[in-house]
Amino acid sequence: MRPLLIAALSALLAGGAQGAGSAARSRIAFGLEQGDLSSIYTVRPNGSGLRRLTVPPTRQQLGGDSGPVWSPSGHRIVFERNLTYWGSDRFRLAAVPAAGGLSRQLTKGPYDSMPTFSPNGHRIAFVRLTGATLSLYTIDRRGRHAARLLSDGLDISPAWSPDGKTIAFSRLADPALPIDQATLYLSDLKASHVRPLGDAQVKGVSPSWSPDGRRIAFVSFADHNDPSCPADSCPPSGEIYVVGADGTGLTRLTASKADDEHPTWSPDGSRIAFASGFELQSQGHASWLVTIPSGGGDPTRIGRFSDVLDPAWSPAGVR
Repeated sequence: MRPLLIAALSALLAGGAQGAGSAARSRIAFGLEQGDLSSIYTVRPNGSGLRRLTVPPTRQQLGGDSGPVWSPSGHRIVFERNLTYWGSDRFRLAAVPAAGGLSRQLTKGPYDSMPTFSPNGHRIAFVRLTGATLSLYTIDRRGRHAARLLSDGLDISPAWSPDGKTIAFSRLADPALPIDQATLYLSDLKASHVRPLGDAQVKGVSPSWSPDGRRIAFVSFADHNDPSCPADSCPPSGEIYVVGADGTGLTRLTASKADDEHPTWSPDGSRIAFASGFELQSQGHASWLVTIPSGGGDPTRIGRFSDVLDPAWSPAGVR
């Protein structure tokens, strides 16, 4: 999410095992960078069975595919594809079979990103950059009938609730504010009831609903637990938090200097996967795929690959 978020705002302003049972029931999709180009991969939660799904059609070796989300059936993955053109980003939504095959473009862009599926699989919510606004839109599963849901600010990282009634998202009140001031909001599907998450503001990005809909994992920058950086422009490092869907019970899960990003729940709600790494080689390792118990505990690295982006855990039963 981080590279996309920076690109969108810039455009606006100018491994260990978890157990064989878990591995047999699900997979984790993610973007994997190789050089300056990323592709979509999936892997079992024990780090085995790495599978490449996309080959971005670009000759510049820039941009690529990231931000995957699973359809509720587990048969398809929708993702964001950035086919840069002479240095300019062009984000569009695309879809690929979860078992591999030809990808298909869903939207025309030029800045469509951060998709999330409705629980029935009929619609996809996403972020569209138009003029001076980052808005939430929805389309059907074939990319048709685009409809604007929210356009009241800089709205990013939507997440559809398991009951299908609510979309959680992050809102930045002003483009001059730093990303650590983004606040979590909730909206119904007609945008008639838009409100902050909880009575006290919860600041963060990348909300992710637990399978039972009772909790939301997200990224917070409030701790300022950043590694030393030689440049003033270094982005802040995120930590993974969990909060109740009513805004209560705020709990911090990670406490490293690494940038922890893009949480996603296992199908049974017992673990949360995320990307964890450092911006610069001098600070530490590149981004790894990591999981942690959803109630807190020690993190576990999955696989031995690096430069991971935007993990997304599949529904149960995906092999």
